[in-house]
Amino acid sequence: MGVKRKITKATRVELTIEDALEEYIEEKKSLNKSYATIKDIEFSVNKWISFLKDNDYSMDCKDINESYVKTFQVEMLDNGLKPVSLNHYLRDIRGFVYWCVERGHLEKGFKVKQVAQQEVIKETYTDEEIRALIKKPNKYATFVEWRSWAVVNWIIATGHRAATVCEIKLGDINYGKREIYVRQTKTNKAYITPLSPALTTVIKEYVRTWRSETSDDDYLFCNVGEEQLTVNALKHSITHYNRSRGVEKISVHAFRHTFAKNWIRNTGDVFRLQKLLGHSSLDMTRAYVNMFSEDLKEGFEEHNPLDVLKKGQ
Repeated sequence: MGVKRKITKATRVELTIEDALEEYIEEKKSLNKSYATIKDIEFSVNKWISFLKDNDYSMDCKDINESYVKTFQVEMLDNGLKPVSLNHYLRDIRGFVYWCVERGHLEKGFKVKQVAQQEVIKETYTDEEIRALIKKPNKYATFVEWRSWAVVNWIIATGHRAATVCEIKLGDINYGKREIYVRQTKTNKAYITPLSPALTTVIKEYVRTWRSETSDDDYLFCNVGEEQLTVNALKHSITHYNRSRGVEKISVHAFRHTFAKNWIRNTGDVFRLQKLLGHSSLDMTRAYVNMFSEDLKEGFEEHNPLDVLKKGQ
């Protein structure tokens, strides 16, 4: 008989930060995280890794400590990176570092804190600007103008992100139930948006004029070749459309902010607003409420319980 082998624990093989990131990304893919989310994580963490390499930090995952992040923060701020952009990187880096701790790649964890930043008021469209933009095109207008008109009406009525707008198909609209099925979202969670009567009129006219010979699988807001519209192409067409209507603001995302602002102005329920905007938590929704708090004062006495009761005395 041969000598029995004794089972021994394998010597720890060095895992580089880059290898750990590859493992982390593969897990995100297996969890069906969106393409955009994965690309954001890769960009943020790779930017951090490049900084570490340039400054001769150890690339062994087990050596990561608080200084790896703090010096990165200082360097980025010194180079003029805005806090809001830096915090975007830090959120992705934090998720990666915490995952490394959970997987045992990093023995001692630490808190990754965001840097302080001044709250910036989100850009929104005025009522006058919106009225100019939602005015129906004349019968001689091009398809692109009609599409831009329909898109502006759509976001003002739904608060959808540009990426969501580009994913909407004709079959996602249920006129009978007055619902829009949102299947592709930033958070990867499908939800239903109510279809308002005003938006119903707009979309039916747009479809009747330009999209009548289509199927449920066709994109509602396609390009001129009837292919899916890209977010960049949408932004470009909205820029041209807005300026042609005498509106200097050109942000597509500002329509979403405008939807939120007007919802708050009209004393809409914050919990419903969270669902309509597709926020995974109330934190961002609360930020909108705080941001537009001045608009809540408008007509306050008309809805305040004490004022209403005293008027009846």
